[in-house]
Amino acid sequence: MYFVDLPGYGYAKVSKAVRQSWGPMIEDYLRNREQVDLAVMLVDGRLVPTEADVMMKKWLDHRRIPNTVVLTKTDKVSRNQLHQALRQGAQTLNTKEIIAFSAVTGAGKDELLARISAATTSDPTVRKTHL
Repeated sequence: MYFVDLPGYGYAKVSKAVRQSWGPMIEDYLRNREQVDLAVMLVDGRLVPTEADVMMKKWLDHRRIPNTVVLTKTDKVSRNQLHQALRQGAQTLNTKEIIAFSAVTGAGKDELLARISAATTSDPTVRKTHL
């Protein structure tokens, strides 16, 4: 199993030209890899999903690449703000599956690992139960 960290498309401190070259590179990588079992979109839980987030989610869905959205940094928002971010993220990104995650508290870790495990198992009956 390989985890591949593709370049971020939001707040990286690189030139505009470098950032623009990432789109075609990411699309080429995802389009030409049959073995991609799951794309995990990391979205900052403190912010409204960006237009780039929406475009990426639509692209993954259009290409039928299994994906899940993970709201990060959820330890930095109140419980009320988290519920609002989950609702807004689901609506904006047109998804029912969003995992609230915090690297600080470990919240969402088990759920994310279960999602990855379900996507990468070779038993199709297990995939169906978790997808």
